[in-house]
Amino acid sequence: MEYAYTDVDGQEGIMLSGRFTYDDSRKFHDLLADWDIGARPDVRLDLRYLTFLDSAAIGMLFVLANRCRDAKGLVTVHNAQPYIVQTMRRVALDQYVEFR
Repeated sequence: MEYAYTDVDGQEGIMLSGRFTYDDSRKFHDLLADWDIGARPDVRLDLRYLTFLDSAAIGMLFVLANRCRDAKGLVTVHNAQPYIVQTMRRVALDQYVEFR
């Protein structure tokens, strides 16, 4: 997985691309450390270039969603491929994030 801070639907956000797997856990936790959820609890994720996510990646997205929720914010997923959205819905991640 690669990530970049970018404009997502007119707001500051994060673009994730490539394959998001267990091997990316360090990189994802570095991303979380860089993004001040307390100051910016609404996280916009652009997933247009995300091609795959495994169960560990889903767990990491739950971690992000819970941290945002605890800070009174929300994770909004933008531009995800239909099969990525379907995967996220199957594991009930759609109860923690909003799709656009």
